[in-house]
Amino acid sequence: MAEQRFLKYFVFKDKEGLKLPPHRIPLDPKYVKKITHVDKDTVPGAKFYNEVMWILPGFGVGNINNSPNYMTEHTHKFGELMCFYGFNYDNIMDLGAEIEFWIDGQKYIINESFTAFIPAGIKHGPITIRNVVRPIVHVLACDTGSYE
Repeated sequence: MAEQRFLKYFVFKDKEGLKLPPHRIPLDPKYVKKITHVDKDTVPGAKFYNEVMWILPGFGVGNINNSPNYMTEHTHKFGELMCFYGFNYDNIMDLGAEIEFWIDGQKYIINESFTAFIPAGIKHGPITIRNVVRPIVHVLACDTGSYE
């Protein structure tokens, strides 16, 4: 069998001991299932950052005062993709949840599957996820080797 020299570029788990910046609100592992994590530590030399996770029904149910439950307002020195995709096979654009997403002081209420690109230096957040009735796949990707 030929040597699998590119196997080192495959990632099969979340990053152990991950420390996220303060704008990232800790997530309940009962409702958020992290899948994979790519950065300069998990793939040496990577100049790209990526997280993939499931957000499950029940997420945010105890959020009585409707405060942000995913992240607070912040900026980055790099561009960021924020993707949320619903799993309604009859209507793939139905998110199966509602996301309140603030970008540069403007509020957006979204209930469709979407990808948002946030350019470097643009304030974004807070983000509040509510009324999750079906699993959501969430992908976060940035053009940097480390997320700050």
